Amino acid sequence: MAVTVLLFVLGLLMLWGGSEAITRSIGVLARSLGVKELVITILGVSVLSSLPELTISGFAVARGEDSISIGNVIGSNFVTLTFVTALCALIRPIDIHEEVQSRESSWMILSSAMVLVLGMDGRFSRSEGVLLILIYLPYVWIVLKTARTDSETKSVNAPASSTLRAALFSVLGVFCVIAGSKIALDSGATLGAALAIPPLAMGVLLFSFGTSLPELTISLSATFKRKSDVTIGEVYASNIFTQLVVLGVCCLIRPMTVDPGLIAFAMPFLILAAVVIQIFVTTERKLSRLEAVGLLGFYAVFAMSQFRPLPSIEDILGF
Repeated sequence: MAVTVLLFVLGLLMLWGGSEAITRSIGVLARSLGVKELVITILGVSVLSSLPELTISGFAVARGEDSISIGNVIGSNFVTLTFVTALCALIRPIDIHEEVQSRESSWMILSSAMVLVLGMDGRFSRSEGVLLILIYLPYVWIVLKTARTDSETKSVNAPASSTLRAALFSVLGVFCVIAGSKIALDSGATLGAALAIPPLAMGVLLFSFGTSLPELTISLSATFKRKSDVTIGEVYASNIFTQLVVLGVCCLIRPMTVDPGLIAFAMPFLILAAVVIQIFVTTERKLSRLEAVGLLGFYAVFAMSQFRPLPSIEDILGF
């Protein structure tokens, strides 16, 4: 058991370290290529920080662990949307840029609703996976069309040595993410079986929290640097990519059976949390510390529901 725990921790550390190497290197590569900052933040960083979700869910579905695969996608999104966002807002209230509020938030709610609708028949097919990926393409086009260059971050010609070093770190980071996800999946499944943790709870809580470490690191760093747009924009964009592309790729690997609990509670609760945050940021265009406490409450209810199902309406009313 001790060796299994150590392997699981090692896998999570490799996930975090690999993602950190990638996200730190992407800035150098972007500047050397003259890529716009907004595009890098929303498309580049968010996509690379979602590599742990992609590899964990991909390996899980290839092994026939549908609940872990889908649960990791939904759970990771819930962790980043509630826990990560709330933690950053507790450190410093988050000011929301109008562009992020109107575009990323709307697309996040849309992608969550689409996943819920497609999963209501209890199955994700390959054709539905293709549809999810295709839905992501208009979002990319809109971001590229509306992106504006930050006046403080002009593109510069980086030294060739810096660009080469950044590329090597990116490759090494990808290797660490893939290897770490395999180690975490194998040891985590063994650990969960020993502790009698249901596969769905493993995916929604354990793996999802571990794969959210890159988003947590990036968002906290942006918060301390007073870059609130990066904080909330990265969370939103990462969730959009995870729900549309990561889940779509998993469907292409193998059609998946959807656990009824995800459709009955997890997905609707995720959409509810997204709508609540949208209400928060729409009223004052800011996420306050008090609202952050409310988001932590959302996460606590979601986490507890994975081990002890919430009572139904019939149970509450006594019939």
